[in-house]
Amino acid sequence: MNGSKSPVISRPKSAPSSQPSANGVQTEGLDYDRLKQDILDEMRKELTKLKEELIDAIRQELSKSNTA
Repeated sequence: MNGSKSPVISRPKSAPSSQPSANGVQTEGLDYDRLKQDILDEMRKELTKLKEELIDAIRQELSKSNTA
């Protein structure tokens, strides 16, 4: 060697799939953006359902007060 380069030591690649995250769930292969989008979609559905239930309940109460 002429000293211009350091010797390269071959290291085995670590297997990220075997490294658990802080909560013990393996993080390799999980698509967090997709998970986030799925959660947001589900929340929108639930909020829409809740909104419709509230509107129906208000309509029922208004119709009761109009007939009473």
